[in-house]
Amino acid sequence: MVIFTVHEPPNGPASRLDSAERLVFVKDGFSWLAAAVPPLWLLWKRMWLEFAIYAGATGLLVWLLTTAGATNISNAILIIVQIVFGFEAGALYSAALERRGWRLVGTVTGRNREDCERRFLEVWLPTHTEIPPAESSDSLAPSHTGVSWSQTAIAQAKDALARGRRRIWARA
Repeated sequence: MVIFTVHEPPNGPASRLDSAERLVFVKDGFSWLAAAVPPLWLLWKRMWLEFAIYAGATGLLVWLLTTAGATNISNAILIIVQIVFGFEAGALYSAALERRGWRLVGTVTGRNREDCERRFLEVWLPTHTEIPPAESSDSLAPSHTGVSWSQTAIAQAKDALARGRRRIWARA
């Protein structure tokens, strides 16, 4: 089972449908890449402040221990720091996003990332989704009157969500 926190960008679009494309899913758990090469992981995630702190702290620690003649101890401590960093990388990334103004909109669990994204969006999108009105042009305007495409889309989304909930309750 995998757990993700979901973050929404600041000043995002009013429509949740448009905003869904910009959501960031942050894995809560061990990150092999972050543990293997923390400086590169920090730079890849654009966490400049954390990179400076990590580079400065580990550089100072290694320098102090090697000048004291404890090279083996400095290597062991560096490996321990990297392992701890691998466990805390997701929390650091979430904190960095929140510091930049991103808003935590939820958490979700699932078998893998795709399952988590699907499960979250099934619940999050139908609530207050604003579907833009259809652009009408004379050549593309429908000749019949009746239910608009946005009403049809909302009804289909609600129906799909209800079917999914019935399947979940049937398994329980």
